[in-house]
Amino acid sequence: MRAFLTDVFHHGKVKFKLVQFNFITLLIFEALYTLIGSLVIYPGSLFLFNKAMSLLGFPFLSDTNIGLVLTNPLGLLALLLFILVLGFYGLFELTTLIVLFNESHFQRPVRLIPLCKKGVERALRIVKPRNFPLIIFVLIIIPFTEFSLASSFVNEVKIPEFIMANIFASPLWTLSYFILLIGLFLLVMWGIFSIHYFTLEDQSFIQAIKKSRTLIKGHFWHTTFWVAFWNAAILLLLAMLFGILEVVAFFVLGQILYDTLAVSIFIGFFGFFVSAIFTTFQLIETAITFALVSMFYYDYSQRAQCDVSSTALIETKKNLNKTDKPRKKLFIGLSMLIIFLIIAVDTYFIYTNFDDTFNSHFVEGPKITAQSSPSASASKNSLSALQKAIDDGADYVQINVVQSQDGVIVVAEPTIKGPSGELINIWETDVAALKNADVLTLSDVILFCKDKINLNIQLNPTGHETSLVESTIAVINQTNYRDGCILASQNYPVLEQAAGVDPQIRRTYVTSMAMGDIQTLPVNALSVEASFIGPKIVTAIHGENKEIFAWTVNSEESVTEMIHLGVDNIITQDVSAVKDVIHQNTEPRDLIQQLNDFLFKDIE
Repeated sequence: MRAFLTDVFHHGKVKFKLVQFNFITLLIFEALYTLIGSLVIYPGSLFLFNKAMSLLGFPFLSDTNIGLVLTNPLGLLALLLFILVLGFYGLFELTTLIVLFNESHFQRPVRLIPLCKKGVERALRIVKPRNFPLIIFVLIIIPFTEFSLASSFVNEVKIPEFIMANIFASPLWTLSYFILLIGLFLLVMWGIFSIHYFTLEDQSFIQAIKKSRTLIKGHFWHTTFWVAFWNAAILLLLAMLFGILEVVAFFVLGQILYDTLAVSIFIGFFGFFVSAIFTTFQLIETAITFALVSMFYYDYSQRAQCDVSSTALIETKKNLNKTDKPRKKLFIGLSMLIIFLIIAVDTYFIYTNFDDTFNSHFVEGPKITAQSSPSASASKNSLSALQKAIDDGADYVQINVVQSQDGVIVVAEPTIKGPSGELINIWETDVAALKNADVLTLSDVILFCKDKINLNIQLNPTGHETSLVESTIAVINQTNYRDGCILASQNYPVLEQAAGVDPQIRRTYVTSMAMGDIQTLPVNALSVEASFIGPKIVTAIHGENKEIFAWTVNSEESVTEMIHLGVDNIITQDVSAVKDVIHQNTEPRDLIQQLNDFLFKDIE
């Protein structure tokens, strides 16, 4: 125990020295980096990318046209340039921190501008073809493993929930996923010093990975433990602080719950305070981790008797004189101003997000659409699945429709298993044979569901049908259930066809990705995979007086996030769980907790 505490003290001391020696320069750099990245680099590069796509005839990117973009040489070039800009900016932070800590290690003070120039110089080497794999390492592999070495500019990489649901539905896929995750984690750990070699020794990325693997040999588990320990310690302290603040917020909200103006004012002012704490943590999180990794880099290099150049990488700051002191004060003032601006921007987003969603989404909550899960006991598109959705209290149930050989619209996937396990193609089978295989017609389903639950009708043409769209709309009108149905498809031309047949029928375009001005599509709603949904797209779609559906959302964390973003409909495989989360908005005590969660969730 004494040895462990001694190591904790030693690591903390060395890290503190590395961070403290050029702390003002570090703080200003991180503040500027965060502000420019969030307000200029990402939105600017995304704007230019969207403009380039528009000039090429792609005003938005979705499932319908992504294949065309990837096969268009200019479209592919624009996409690669966009990724390269993000990769460069993410790497720029890491190379700059490594240069800074290198100078701090050798007790050399540095100025901000020369430091940034050197960081840019080293990061620009990413454009060399031999270093392209570093883009994947910085933008995908490190963030995917949720490793704290990721640049603060790079958002956490997540696999969409509908993919995760299918992965966890199969033991083989689940095992494969965890093996992949472990493999990527080991790759990150073996390459933990690769960016140091890339930055300090002008090594290619592949060479840097090899040298990192050699250096960490014999220290792998020691390094892994201490990186994990210090990150856990920092997160624990932050969690304790937020816990205290949540208690305060819970108490205050309980006193002002039914005064919307007072709640809004409290959210704004308290949100500023919480945002200040979170912003400070966010600015130094990556720096603290890289200080620890740098400490191990120099320690292991010394033990292995590897030569670490002590030559200054950037010009050394002269001793402070009378003219330098005002400059230092100016730098401190500038850093405080930039941090204040970042906090103000965060607070603005917290307040406006709350203001936009409080009345309609915190009190009422989004609608719920039931979607059959890969492991559901009730067969998809069956009466039992429909009844379960009704019993669970869903607002909509998602069904698939196809056309039989004799032109009848039935509720099924294009290919199903027959009673004996044989595969049946719907378009090759008449409705009489299909009924023997327990396939329902759309008329049967509407009559069963009418006035009990609404229908989200998925149109997925196979190319074999003769009048899928026309016949589906005819059934809806004949059964007089237009208000309870919405047509959905990932094939946009199908929705255009539906609008031509019946302009008043409600339509939603389904896409797993959404970039550009997708809100301008002439549909009633957009159904977007949840990982692509953020405040901007929700605001844009609502600005066009359209609804946004989120799919497929199963976890409590994702449901809460979608509620906070203000989506109109949550498509889920677990209606009961989603309903429980939304139900929290209906009782006063739970409403306080939900407001409290909103306040803190927005800065996580």
